[in-house]
Amino acid sequence: MRNEKIYMIPVNDAFSVNCECAFCYLENNFEKQCIEIVLGESVMEVDARIETNKKGFCRRHFHMLLEQKNKLPYGLILETHLNEIKKHLEKLIYSNFSAATLQQKDGFIKKLLGNQNLNKNKLTDLIQYLENLSVQCVICERIQARMKNYFEVFFFMWKNQKDFQQKVLSSKGFCLHHFNELLKYSLNCLSGKELNNFAEKICKIELDNLSRIYTNVCDFNKQFDYRNANNTVTEEIRNSLLNATEKLGKYK
Repeated sequence: MRNEKIYMIPVNDAFSVNCECAFCYLENNFEKQCIEIVLGESVMEVDARIETNKKGFCRRHFHMLLEQKNKLPYGLILETHLNEIKKHLEKLIYSNFSAATLQQKDGFIKKLLGNQNLNKNKLTDLIQYLENLSVQCVICERIQARMKNYFEVFFFMWKNQKDFQQKVLSSKGFCLHHFNELLKYSLNCLSGKELNNFAEKICKIELDNLSRIYTNVCDFNKQFDYRNANNTVTEEIRNSLLNATEKLGKYK
């Protein structure tokens, strides 16, 4: 590709990969990089630890971090993150009791539930803290920022490089999640005839590839009929359930 800049390389390469969604490929690769970074030297970086202590991770990324071979970095992250949570919860919960009660933490939940003077606002604060904690994830935030950059690069290349357009139109389309994201970004990055042309072409390849996957899944199911026992099963048909799942359910 002529005049290719460094920031274009990941996007261009992703559309050269034989996959159901180039953006899933990009996201999956960057997610792995984030896991490595979190468990790497950033464990010893003050700013990075302050962030992980405060925000933590989503359920998916907690489990991905747990599955890594090097356990000590994850253990160190959990130690300080749990301590941060414990201190916040103690502050929110025990602030409803007298100083004497604070010295007797055994059975505090029972006392909390039985306290007729419990301030409803305090309980709301506790719920809000837990809800905020459940939606925060250091890795998800980094992925979202990087994906925004990838979409912006995609549209810059789409508008300026005809050979990239052809590569996109020759791809297998996108998972439904990234197809939706792509359409949303197109409203901000394109306009007029350019937008209409893009939407028409992108929707066509998406529908064509959904039809391809549907046909393959149907053929996969038919192979279990004894009347089709001698039929040849292609690799595309054998992989149809995996391909359909990736098309419908984002990256794995």
